[in-house]
Amino acid sequence: MSAQTGGRTGPLPRGRHRLTRAEVQSSQYRRLCGAALVAVGELGYSATTVADIVSRAQVARRTFYAMFSSKDECFAAAYDYGVDMGLRRLRDAVDASGSAVFHDRVRALFEIYLAVLAAQPAATRALYVETLVAGGPLVSHRARVHRLFADYIIDVARLGVGRGELSVEPDRQMIDMLLGGIDDRIRDCLHERGAAALPDLAPLFTRTALALCGAGRGQ
Repeated sequence: MSAQTGGRTGPLPRGRHRLTRAEVQSSQYRRLCGAALVAVGELGYSATTVADIVSRAQVARRTFYAMFSSKDECFAAAYDYGVDMGLRRLRDAVDASGSAVFHDRVRALFEIYLAVLAAQPAATRALYVETLVAGGPLVSHRARVHRLFADYIIDVARLGVGRGELSVEPDRQMIDMLLGGIDDRIRDCLHERGAAALPDLAPLFTRTALALCGAGRGQ
């Protein structure tokens, strides 16, 4: 999951421009989502205010309230947007790596994923730590993200089955356990060592995923 957002993220040009109303609104939405993740990651969810978000996004308060009714709604939207964009980019990056062998695709998946998280420490803290502080409003959003990542891992495993590298698809409950463990280890690393150390977890995540999927390193 990544907090990166696509398209225009900086302030809109001053004066006349050729952007349509829809493009302006899309830019403002992305900037507010990105700003919400950064503000929450830097300040903590409870301490973050709407003023903190709009100042980072460089938009007016009225623009915020034209899109969101509250900080809770904005953060939930930011969480969804960041994850959806991040998963799309993760898929593209793994595909672009040229890895066809199941083991190599799994390794590339975790190396790319953790490198992206390490490059965005504030947003990563917001996504992995502060979502728990946010509590109720984010429960259904976190469950949806869990399903998205589980589906992606199952898709990668199906490629392994198709190539004869795996005998069967991994059990969905085991994938759920894997993702729960990954979340826990990422949060522990953020607390104890910081986001910069996240890429060090890639070998552990790879070994664990391969073991749960029944794939040996030499396959």
